Amino acid sequence: MLRSKFAIEKATDKYLYIIDTGVLHKSVTNDADAVVSYLSENHDLGNRRLVYRDSHGRIDEIVHDSGIFKGFASGHAGIDDLP
Repeated sequence: MLRSKFAIEKATDKYLYIIDTGVLHKSVTNDADAVVSYLSENHDLGNRRLVYRDSHGRIDEIVHDSGIFKGFASGHAGIDDLP
């Protein structure tokens, strides 16, 4: 069950970039498994990379394998065209 709030800022064929907007909700970081599942089911996440800006402004990556949450990666190596 998705408990965080976020906005999809940019979607390309290589990645999705989301922004944590839920100040009064569970953070994307703490809800990563549900976020990946939701995006996989509702926004065709597929094997695209998932990059997010957390509530503190830090941009990192949520690692997944075809919609299954695997962990986190620091930064967003190789993605230079973020808004």
